[in-house]
Amino acid sequence: MLAPIRVTGLGGAYIASAEGVEGAAVNSASPAVRDAYSYRWFDYDVILGTSILGTLSDTDFDNHGATRAGENRARVGDFFQLTFGALLQFGRLGITGTGDLQQYTLASRSSTTPGLTISIGRWKALGAYGLFDGQLIVGGGFRAATMQIQQAGDTLFTMTGIAPEVGALLMPDDVPWRIGTTFRATVSGGPFGSDKTTVDPSGVRKAGDVILPSQVVLPWEAEAGIAYQLGPRPLNPPWQNPHDQEAPVRQRIAADRAAREAKYAAELARTPPEDRRALEVRFAREEEALRELEDARLDAESKRLYRIRRARYYNWPRERILLLASVLLTGPSQNAVSVEGFLDQRRQLVGQTVSFTPRLGIEGEPLPDRLRARVGTYVEPSRYEDGVARQHFTFGGDVKLFYFDLWGLIGETTWKVAFYVDVAPRYTNGGIGIGTWH
Repeated sequence: MLAPIRVTGLGGAYIASAEGVEGAAVNSASPAVRDAYSYRWFDYDVILGTSILGTLSDTDFDNHGATRAGENRARVGDFFQLTFGALLQFGRLGITGTGDLQQYTLASRSSTTPGLTISIGRWKALGAYGLFDGQLIVGGGFRAATMQIQQAGDTLFTMTGIAPEVGALLMPDDVPWRIGTTFRATVSGGPFGSDKTTVDPSGVRKAGDVILPSQVVLPWEAEAGIAYQLGPRPLNPPWQNPHDQEAPVRQRIAADRAAREAKYAAELARTPPEDRRALEVRFAREEEALRELEDARLDAESKRLYRIRRARYYNWPRERILLLASVLLTGPSQNAVSVEGFLDQRRQLVGQTVSFTPRLGIEGEPLPDRLRARVGTYVEPSRYEDGVARQHFTFGGDVKLFYFDLWGLIGETTWKVAFYVDVAPRYTNGGIGIGTWH
Protein backbone atom coordinates (compact mmCIF):
# COMPACT_ATOMS: atom_id res chain seq x y z
CA MET A 1 0.00 0.00 0.00
CA LEU A 2 1.40 3.36 -1.09
CA ALA A 3 -0.99 6.05 0.12
CA PRO A 4 -1.03 9.40 1.98
CA ILE A 5 0.53 9.43 5.42
CA ARG A 6 -2.63 9.31 7.54
CA VAL A 7 -4.17 6.58 5.39
CA THR A 8 -1.08 4.39 5.62
CA GLY A 9 -0.71 4.96 9.37
CA LEU A 10 -4.24 3.57 9.81
CA GLY A 11 -3.51 0.47 7.76
CA GLY A 12 -5.55 1.87 4.86
CA ALA A 13 -8.84 1.52 6.78
CA TYR A 14 -9.82 5.13 6.10
CA ILE A 15 -12.73 4.88 3.67
CA ALA A 16 -15.43 5.58 6.30
CA SER A 17 -13.56 8.52 7.84
CA ALA A 18 -12.45 10.16 4.58
CA GLU A 19 -11.50 13.49 6.13
CA GLY A 20 -9.39 16.08 4.34
CA VAL A 21 -7.50 15.75 1.11
CA GLU A 22 -6.08 12.38 2.24
CA GLY A 23 -9.54 10.85 2.02
CA ALA A 24 -9.44 11.11 -1.78
CA ALA A 25 -7.05 8.15 -1.82
CA VAL A 26 -9.78 5.79 -0.57
CA ASN A 27 -13.22 7.39 -1.05
CA SER A 28 -14.46 9.39 -4.03
CA ALA A 29 -16.99 11.15 -1.78
CA SER A 30 -14.33 12.62 0.52
CA PRO A 31 -14.08 16.12 -1.08
CA ALA A 32 -17.49 17.14 0.35
CA VAL A 33 -16.93 15.84 3.90
CA ARG A 34 -17.46 18.81 6.24
CA ASP A 35 -15.93 18.03 9.61
CA ALA A 36 -16.16 19.75 12.96
CA TYR A 37 -13.19 22.03 12.25
CA SER A 38 -14.76 23.39 9.06
CA TYR A 39 -16.69 26.46 10.20
CA ARG A 40 -16.30 28.59 7.06
CA TRP A 41 -18.32 28.41 3.85
CA PHE A 42 -15.03 28.12 1.91
CA ASP A 43 -12.37 25.79 3.27
CA TYR A 44 -9.26 23.99 2.03
CA ASP A 45 -6.71 21.35 2.92
CA VAL A 46 -3.27 20.46 1.52
CA ILE A 47 -0.78 17.61 1.88
CA LEU A 48 2.80 17.03 0.83
CA GLY A 49 4.73 13.89 1.76
CA THR A 50 7.48 11.54 0.71
CA SER A 51 8.22 7.88 1.42
CA ILE A 52 11.56 6.31 2.27
CA LEU A 53 11.37 2.78 0.90
CA GLY A 54 14.41 0.51 0.56
CA THR A 55 15.43 0.06 -3.06
CA LEU A 56 13.61 -2.71 -4.84
CA SER A 57 16.83 -4.71 -4.76
CA ASP A 58 16.45 -4.93 -0.97
CA THR A 59 12.65 -5.10 -0.66
CA ASP A 60 10.11 -7.68 -1.79
CA PHE A 61 8.03 -4.84 -3.14
CA ASP A 62 5.31 -6.94 -4.82
CA ASN A 63 5.18 -9.73 -2.19
CA HIS A 64 6.53 -12.38 -4.51
CA GLY A 65 8.12 -14.30 -1.68
CA ALA A 66 10.43 -16.35 -3.89
CA THR A 67 14.11 -15.50 -4.31
CA ARG A 68 14.73 -13.62 -7.51
CA ALA A 69 17.84 -13.69 -9.70
CA GLY A 70 20.52 -11.55 -8.09
CA GLU A 71 21.78 -10.16 -11.41
CA ASN A 72 18.40 -8.51 -12.02
CA ARG A 73 17.78 -7.34 -8.45
CA ALA A 74 21.10 -5.51 -8.38
CA ARG A 75 20.07 -3.42 -11.38
CA VAL A 76 17.16 -1.66 -9.60
CA GLY A 77 17.62 1.28 -7.24
CA ASP A 78 17.03 4.94 -6.33
CA PHE A 79 13.39 4.50 -5.28
CA PHE A 80 11.55 7.77 -4.71
CA GLN A 81 7.89 8.51 -3.97
CA LEU A 82 6.13 11.87 -3.64
CA THR A 83 2.49 12.38 -2.58
CA PHE A 84 0.74 15.74 -2.87
CA GLY A 85 -2.74 17.18 -3.18
CA ALA A 86 -5.19 19.98 -2.47
CA LEU A 87 -8.84 20.14 -1.42
CA LEU A 88 -11.22 23.07 -2.02
CA GLN A 89 -14.71 23.23 -0.47
CA PHE A 90 -17.53 25.62 -1.35
CA GLY A 91 -20.48 24.99 0.93
CA ARG A 92 -21.73 21.45 0.28
CA LEU A 93 -19.52 21.11 -2.83
CA GLY A 94 -15.92 19.90 -2.72
CA ILE A 95 -13.21 19.23 -5.32
CA THR A 96 -9.88 17.47 -4.89
CA GLY A 97 -6.79 16.93 -6.99
CA THR A 98 -4.05 14.53 -5.86
CA GLY A 99 -0.92 12.93 -7.27
CA ASP A 100 1.33 10.03 -6.34
CA LEU A 101 4.65 9.82 -8.19
CA GLN A 102 7.06 6.87 -7.96
CA GLN A 103 10.46 6.75 -9.63
CA TYR A 104 13.05 4.00 -10.06
CA THR A 105 16.32 3.58 -11.91
CA LEU A 106 17.25 0.50 -13.91
CA ALA A 107 20.93 -0.01 -14.70
CA SER A 108 21.85 -1.27 -18.15
CA ARG A 109 23.39 -4.71 -18.63
CA SER A 110 25.92 -3.09 -20.93
CA SER A 111 28.59 -0.76 -19.55
CA THR A 112 28.38 1.36 -22.71
CA THR A 113 24.59 1.88 -22.61
CA PRO A 114 23.03 4.43 -20.20
CA GLY A 115 20.52 3.13 -17.68
CA LEU A 116 16.82 3.93 -17.62
CA THR A 117 14.64 5.98 -15.30
CA ILE A 118 11.06 4.73 -14.87
CA SER A 119 8.42 7.11 -13.50
CA ILE A 120 4.98 5.83 -12.52
CA GLY A 121 2.23 8.30 -11.62
CA ARG A 122 -1.25 7.89 -10.15
CA TRP A 123 -3.45 10.98 -10.43
CA LYS A 124 -6.95 11.81 -9.23
CA ALA A 125 -9.52 14.54 -9.87
CA LEU A 126 -12.70 14.22 -7.79
CA GLY A 127 -15.85 16.19 -7.03
CA ALA A 128 -18.50 15.48 -4.40
CA TYR A 129 -21.67 16.99 -2.94
CA GLY A 130 -23.42 16.61 0.40
CA LEU A 131 -27.11 15.67 0.26
CA PHE A 132 -29.67 15.85 3.10
CA ASP A 133 -27.68 18.59 4.87
CA GLY A 134 -24.48 16.65 4.38
CA GLN A 135 -25.65 13.39 5.94
CA LEU A 136 -25.20 11.50 2.66
CA ILE A 137 -22.28 12.44 0.45
CA VAL A 138 -21.86 11.21 -3.09
CA GLY A 139 -18.91 11.84 -5.34
CA GLY A 140 -17.01 10.73 -8.37
CA GLY A 141 -14.30 11.62 -10.80
CA PHE A 142 -11.37 10.10 -12.57
CA ARG A 143 -8.11 8.39 -11.72
CA ALA A 144 -5.27 8.14 -14.20
CA ALA A 145 -2.08 6.11 -14.48
CA THR A 146 1.03 7.19 -16.34
CA MET A 147 4.32 5.45 -17.01
CA GLN A 148 7.33 7.19 -18.54
CA ILE A 149 10.72 5.77 -19.43
CA GLN A 150 13.74 8.04 -19.83
CA GLN A 151 17.32 7.43 -20.84
CA ALA A 152 20.03 10.02 -20.14
CA GLY A 153 17.30 12.64 -19.61
CA ASP A 154 15.57 11.88 -22.93
CA THR A 155 11.97 10.56 -22.84
CA LEU A 156 11.74 7.32 -24.82
CA PHE A 157 8.24 6.09 -24.10
CA THR A 158 5.08 7.27 -22.32
CA MET A 159 1.85 5.43 -21.51
CA THR A 160 -1.30 7.01 -20.11
CA GLY A 161 -4.74 5.70 -19.10
CA ILE A 162 -7.79 7.07 -17.32
CA ALA A 163 -10.99 5.62 -15.83
CA PRO A 164 -13.90 6.77 -13.64
CA GLU A 165 -14.58 6.11 -9.97
CA VAL A 166 -17.55 6.76 -7.67
CA GLY A 167 -18.10 6.69 -3.92
CA ALA A 168 -20.53 7.45 -1.10
CA LEU A 169 -20.35 8.19 2.62
CA LEU A 170 -23.23 7.92 5.08
CA MET A 171 -22.69 10.09 8.19
CA PRO A 172 -26.00 10.86 9.97
CA ASP A 173 -25.99 13.83 12.35
CA ASP A 174 -25.10 13.23 16.00
CA VAL A 175 -24.26 9.52 15.71
CA PRO A 176 -20.82 8.02 16.45
CA TRP A 177 -20.49 6.03 13.21
CA ARG A 178 -19.99 6.37 9.46
CA ILE A 179 -20.22 3.94 6.55
CA GLY A 180 -18.26 4.44 3.33
CA THR A 181 -18.00 2.67 0.00
CA THR A 182 -16.32 3.29 -3.34
CA PHE A 183 -15.70 1.66 -6.72
CA ARG A 184 -12.80 2.38 -9.06
CA ALA A 185 -12.95 1.12 -12.65
CA THR A 186 -10.00 -0.49 -14.42
CA VAL A 187 -7.42 1.93 -15.82
CA SER A 188 -5.78 0.67 -19.00
CA GLY A 189 -3.37 2.94 -20.82
CA GLY A 190 -1.44 2.58 -24.05
CA PRO A 191 1.39 4.55 -25.69
CA PHE A 192 0.96 8.32 -25.66
CA GLY A 193 2.87 11.08 -27.43
CA SER A 194 6.31 10.67 -28.97
CA ASP A 195 7.88 7.22 -29.14
CA LYS A 196 11.67 6.82 -29.43
CA THR A 197 11.77 3.07 -28.89
CA THR A 198 12.75 0.34 -31.34
CA VAL A 199 10.88 -2.75 -32.58
CA ASP A 200 12.90 -5.89 -33.34
CA PRO A 201 12.11 -8.27 -36.24
CA SER A 202 9.84 -10.37 -33.99
CA GLY A 203 7.69 -7.31 -33.16
CA VAL A 204 8.99 -6.80 -29.62
CA ARG A 205 9.23 -3.14 -28.55
CA LYS A 206 12.39 -2.22 -26.66
CA ALA A 207 14.20 0.72 -25.10
CA GLY A 208 17.83 -0.29 -25.30
CA ASP A 209 17.96 -3.84 -23.95
CA VAL A 210 14.69 -3.48 -21.96
CA ILE A 211 11.51 -5.09 -23.29
CA LEU A 212 8.59 -2.68 -22.85
CA PRO A 213 4.99 -3.45 -21.94
CA SER A 214 2.08 -2.88 -24.31
CA GLN A 215 -0.01 -1.12 -21.67
CA VAL A 216 -0.10 -0.02 -18.05
CA VAL A 217 -3.03 -1.22 -15.90
CA LEU A 218 -4.60 -0.43 -12.56
CA PRO A 219 -7.16 -3.20 -11.87
CA TRP A 220 -10.67 -2.36 -10.70
CA GLU A 221 -11.18 -1.94 -6.95
CA ALA A 222 -14.23 -2.06 -4.71
CA GLU A 223 -14.01 -1.09 -1.04
CA ALA A 224 -16.37 -0.70 1.90
CA GLY A 225 -15.78 0.17 5.53
CA ILE A 226 -17.11 1.51 8.81
CA ALA A 227 -15.89 4.03 11.40
CA TYR A 228 -16.96 4.18 15.06
CA GLN A 229 -15.82 6.78 17.57
CA LEU A 230 -15.60 6.39 21.35
CA GLY A 231 -15.33 9.27 23.81
CA PRO A 232 -16.96 12.66 24.38
CA ARG A 233 -15.89 14.23 21.08
CA PRO A 234 -18.68 14.06 18.44
CA LEU A 235 -17.93 12.33 15.15
CA ASN A 236 -20.79 13.76 13.06
CA PRO A 237 -21.88 17.13 14.45
CA PRO A 238 -24.27 18.90 12.05
CA TRP A 239 -22.33 21.27 9.82
CA GLN A 240 -23.53 24.87 10.16
CA ASN A 241 -23.60 26.50 6.74
CA PRO A 242 -22.59 30.18 7.13
CA HIS A 243 -24.78 31.20 4.18
CA ASP A 244 -27.83 29.58 5.79
CA GLN A 245 -27.11 31.31 9.09
CA GLU A 246 -26.70 34.69 7.40
CA ALA A 247 -29.75 34.23 5.16
CA PRO A 248 -32.31 35.95 7.49
CA VAL A 249 -30.18 39.10 7.70
CA ARG A 250 -29.54 39.13 3.96
CA GLN A 251 -33.25 38.64 3.27
CA ARG A 252 -34.24 41.52 5.58
CA ILE A 253 -31.72 43.80 3.91
CA ALA A 254 -32.92 42.78 0.45
CA ALA A 255 -36.55 43.41 1.48
CA ASP A 256 -35.69 46.85 2.91
CA ARG A 257 -33.87 47.81 -0.28
CA ALA A 258 -36.76 46.66 -2.46
CA ALA A 259 -39.21 48.66 -0.32
CA ARG A 260 -37.07 51.79 -0.59
CA GLU A 261 -36.77 51.36 -4.33
CA ALA A 262 -40.55 51.14 -4.67
CA LYS A 263 -40.97 54.21 -2.42
CA TYR A 264 -38.44 56.22 -4.48
CA ALA A 265 -40.14 55.20 -7.72
CA ALA A 266 -43.54 56.30 -6.41
CA GLU A 267 -42.19 59.69 -5.27
CA LEU A 268 -40.43 60.27 -8.56
CA ALA A 269 -43.66 59.51 -10.43
CA ARG A 270 -45.44 62.26 -8.47
CA THR A 271 -42.64 64.80 -8.98
CA PRO A 272 -42.72 67.29 -11.89
CA PRO A 273 -40.17 66.46 -14.61
CA GLU A 274 -38.11 69.60 -13.98
CA ASP A 275 -37.56 68.56 -10.31
CA ARG A 276 -36.80 64.87 -10.82
CA ARG A 277 -33.07 65.23 -11.37
CA ALA A 278 -32.51 66.87 -7.98
CA LEU A 279 -34.71 64.27 -6.29
CA GLU A 280 -32.78 61.40 -7.97
CA VAL A 281 -29.49 62.82 -6.68
CA ARG A 282 -30.89 63.09 -3.14
CA PHE A 283 -32.28 59.53 -3.28
CA ALA A 284 -28.93 58.19 -4.55
CA ARG A 285 -27.05 59.81 -1.66
CA GLU A 286 -29.54 58.51 0.88
CA GLU A 287 -29.41 55.02 -0.60
CA GLU A 288 -25.61 55.00 -0.57
CA ALA A 289 -25.53 55.96 3.11
CA LEU A 290 -28.17 53.37 4.04
CA ARG A 291 -26.39 50.62 2.11
CA GLU A 292 -23.15 51.37 3.93
CA LEU A 293 -24.96 50.93 7.24
CA GLU A 294 -26.62 47.71 6.05
CA ASP A 295 -23.32 46.30 4.77
CA ALA A 296 -21.68 47.12 8.11
CA ARG A 297 -24.56 45.42 9.94
CA LEU A 298 -24.25 42.33 7.74
CA ASP A 299 -20.49 42.25 8.24
CA ALA A 300 -20.88 42.50 12.02
CA GLU A 301 -23.49 39.73 12.03
CA SER A 302 -21.28 37.52 9.85
CA LYS A 303 -18.37 37.96 12.24
CA ARG A 304 -20.58 37.27 15.26
CA LEU A 305 -21.87 34.04 13.73
CA TYR A 306 -18.33 33.07 12.76
CA ARG A 307 -17.15 33.52 16.36
CA ILE A 308 -20.04 31.35 17.56
CA ARG A 309 -19.19 28.55 15.10
CA ARG A 310 -15.51 28.76 16.00
CA ALA A 311 -16.22 28.70 19.74
CA ARG A 312 -18.57 25.72 19.21
CA TYR A 313 -15.70 23.79 17.64
CA TYR A 314 -13.04 24.77 20.19
CA ASN A 315 -15.33 24.01 23.14
CA TRP A 316 -15.74 20.37 22.15
CA PRO A 317 -13.49 17.96 24.09
CA ARG A 318 -10.70 16.43 22.03
CA GLU A 319 -10.61 13.07 23.82
CA ARG A 320 -11.71 10.27 21.50
CA ILE A 321 -10.76 6.88 20.09
CA LEU A 322 -11.60 6.32 16.42
CA LEU A 323 -12.01 2.69 15.31
CA LEU A 324 -11.86 1.89 11.59
CA ALA A 325 -12.31 -1.25 9.50
CA SER A 326 -12.61 -1.88 5.77
CA VAL A 327 -12.36 -4.56 3.10
CA LEU A 328 -10.77 -4.01 -0.33
CA LEU A 329 -11.44 -6.21 -3.37
CA THR A 330 -8.97 -5.93 -6.27
CA GLY A 331 -9.89 -7.28 -9.66
CA PRO A 332 -7.87 -9.47 -12.01
CA SER A 333 -5.58 -8.27 -14.81
CA GLN A 334 -5.13 -10.43 -17.88
CA ASN A 335 -1.58 -11.26 -19.03
CA ALA A 336 -0.08 -8.78 -16.56
CA VAL A 337 3.29 -8.68 -14.83
CA SER A 338 4.03 -6.65 -11.71
CA VAL A 339 6.14 -3.50 -11.62
CA GLU A 340 8.84 -5.60 -10.01
CA GLY A 341 8.55 -8.19 -12.78
CA PHE A 342 8.88 -5.51 -15.44
CA LEU A 343 11.97 -4.07 -13.78
CA ASP A 344 13.44 -7.59 -13.53
CA GLN A 345 12.37 -8.34 -17.15
CA ARG A 346 10.69 -11.58 -16.02
CA ARG A 347 7.35 -12.60 -17.56
CA GLN A 348 5.73 -13.99 -14.43
CA LEU A 349 1.98 -13.35 -14.49
CA VAL A 350 0.24 -11.66 -11.55
CA GLY A 351 -3.32 -10.72 -10.64
CA GLN A 352 -5.05 -13.66 -12.29
CA THR A 353 -7.86 -13.71 -9.71
CA VAL A 354 -9.73 -11.30 -7.43
CA SER A 355 -7.81 -10.57 -4.21
CA PHE A 356 -9.17 -9.72 -0.78
CA THR A 357 -7.56 -7.23 1.67
CA PRO A 358 -8.95 -6.64 5.20
CA ARG A 359 -7.80 -3.48 7.00
CA LEU A 360 -8.03 -2.18 10.60
CA GLY A 361 -6.98 1.09 12.22
CA ILE A 362 -7.17 3.02 15.52
CA GLU A 363 -6.54 6.73 16.08
CA GLY A 364 -6.54 8.97 19.15
CA GLU A 365 -4.84 11.96 20.81
CA PRO A 366 -2.59 10.93 23.70
CA LEU A 367 -1.59 14.59 24.07
CA PRO A 368 -4.74 16.64 23.34
CA ASP A 369 -4.20 19.33 20.73
CA ARG A 370 -0.48 18.43 20.53
CA LEU A 371 0.00 14.85 19.32
CA ARG A 372 -2.29 12.53 17.37
CA ALA A 373 -1.28 8.85 17.16
CA ARG A 374 -2.51 5.97 15.04
CA VAL A 375 -1.85 2.27 14.49
CA GLY A 376 -3.17 -0.13 11.91
CA THR A 377 -2.79 -3.45 10.18
CA TYR A 378 -3.70 -4.93 6.81
CA VAL A 379 -3.22 -8.24 5.04
CA GLU A 380 -1.49 -7.90 1.68
CA PRO A 381 -2.44 -10.76 -0.64
CA SER A 382 0.16 -11.98 -3.08
CA ARG A 383 -0.86 -11.39 -6.68
CA TYR A 384 1.44 -14.25 -7.75
CA GLU A 385 0.01 -17.75 -8.12
CA ASP A 386 2.70 -19.24 -5.89
CA GLY A 387 2.73 -16.33 -3.42
CA VAL A 388 1.52 -16.18 0.18
CA ALA A 389 -0.30 -13.29 1.89
CA ARG A 390 1.63 -11.27 4.47
CA GLN A 391 0.44 -9.09 7.33
CA HIS A 392 1.53 -5.47 7.66
CA PHE A 393 1.65 -3.40 10.85
CA THR A 394 1.54 0.37 10.55
CA PHE A 395 2.24 3.21 12.97
CA GLY A 396 2.07 6.97 12.62
CA GLY A 397 1.01 10.29 13.98
CA ASP A 398 0.75 14.07 13.64
CA VAL A 399 2.70 16.62 15.68
CA LYS A 400 1.30 20.15 15.98
CA LEU A 401 3.80 22.79 14.92
CA PHE A 402 2.98 26.50 14.68
CA TYR A 403 0.60 29.05 13.21
CA PHE A 404 1.53 30.51 9.83
CA ASP A 405 -0.86 32.23 7.41
CA LEU A 406 1.63 32.68 4.54
CA TRP A 407 1.76 36.44 5.09
CA GLY A 408 -2.01 36.73 5.08
CA LEU A 409 -2.55 34.84 1.81
CA ILE A 410 -4.31 31.72 3.18
CA GLY A 411 -6.03 32.78 6.42
CA GLU A 412 -5.61 31.25 9.86
CA THR A 413 -3.64 28.03 9.50
CA THR A 414 -1.83 25.85 12.03
CA TRP A 415 0.65 23.42 10.49
CA LYS A 416 1.66 19.90 11.43
CA VAL A 417 4.34 17.35 10.60
CA ALA A 418 3.03 13.85 9.93
CA PHE A 419 4.85 10.52 9.77
CA TYR A 420 4.23 6.79 9.36
CA VAL A 421 6.03 3.42 9.37
CA ASP A 422 4.81 0.30 7.53
CA VAL A 423 6.53 -3.01 8.31
CA ALA A 424 5.98 -6.56 7.09
CA PRO A 425 8.14 -9.57 6.22
CA ARG A 426 10.67 -8.48 3.57
CA TYR A 427 9.24 -4.95 3.58
CA THR A 428 9.87 -1.70 5.44
CA ASN A 429 8.55 1.69 4.44
CA GLY A 430 8.36 5.04 6.16
CA GLY A 431 7.25 8.52 5.27
CA ILE A 432 7.08 12.11 6.45
CA GLY A 433 5.10 15.13 5.32
CA ILE A 434 3.45 18.41 6.21
CA GLY A 435 -0.19 19.48 6.33
CA THR A 436 -2.75 21.54 8.26
CA TRP A 437 -3.51 20.76 11.89
CA HIS A 438 -7.12 20.58 13.07
